[in-house]
Amino acid sequence: MLSRALAVVVVLMVVAQCGSSTPAAAPATVDTTVVGTNVPAPTTTTIAPETTVSPTTVEAPSTTVDSTTTIPVPTTPTEPVPVIDPNCPATPHAAVIDRDRQRAWLCDNGVALPEFVVTTAIGQPDPGTYPVYAKSMNASSTFGGHYSTMTHFVAFTRGQKTGARVAFHTVPVLANGEYAQPLDSVGTQIRRGDSAGCIRVLPEQGHVIWDWLQEGDEVRVSN
Repeated sequence: MLSRALAVVVVLMVVAQCGSSTPAAAPATVDTTVVGTNVPAPTTTTIAPETTVSPTTVEAPSTTVDSTTTIPVPTTPTEPVPVIDPNCPATPHAAVIDRDRQRAWLCDNGVALPEFVVTTAIGQPDPGTYPVYAKSMNASSTFGGHYSTMTHFVAFTRGQKTGARVAFHTVPVLANGEYAQPLDSVGTQIRRGDSAGCIRVLPEQGHVIWDWLQEGDEVRVSN
């Protein structure tokens, strides 16, 4: 036993001398990466706090509209509702005369068409409804002490005293070629009574009335 103990002492002394005789080496860099082992490397897991994801809103590209620009609003086109005029006879074609306002209008199945200006007599024809009984493209007159001609003559009644035809017709033209009254005066109250009884209209309106009214159609004098 003693000999074994001495042997161990000798070995330790040798080891100690080997360690002291060898210069200290610089610490080596040790690769700590574990390769080919079954020991998993420690990992750190960070759990983010729960968040609510709002749905993504895609905004349309903005546009700048000039303040003077009017953007039309789409609409559904509709047909205007016809307005029935109680003054219009319930026939396909007719006409109404308003002597108080110096206006008249044509009627289409009870619906009033746009008004037009007229020049009438003061007291005739009487209010009432009359049928068209004659049409003449050209006519003449000597009423007022002068000769005049007129066109698009549509007769619907007769004068109270003379029995002369009362009709729609264009403003008379005198023998000198001038109109019996200025065209821009037709429809004014100051010229009411210039006619002996007929209904004077502007030349362009005479064509319309001539084409619209036929014999048997009604003409209503409202006042």
